[in-house]
Amino acid sequence: MPDLDRLVAGLRCRDVLADLSDFLDGLLAEERVNAVKAHLAECETCARFGAEVAAVLAALRAGHAAATPPLSDDALARLRARVADAISTDSGPG
Repeated sequence: MPDLDRLVAGLRCRDVLADLSDFLDGLLAEERVNAVKAHLAECETCARFGAEVAAVLAALRAGHAAATPPLSDDALARLRARVADAISTDSGPG
């Protein structure tokens, strides 16, 4: 599992991933867009994940969601584990 607290180009991976949807939708301020772009230019992990998310969003927007290949069992298991981990990390006392 990648280190989401890794600092690259002034931003942590965790922060870039949190901003990814707004970044792809063009909803971030220009300064933040530039910071995310700088991070993505230097962080292969975030760039790869961002490209995958962008491709899925493009397919959904184009109405081709059914044409998107299904996830492999391994990828689906990793995704489920990441979601479960994110949920357990976010659900502290509250």
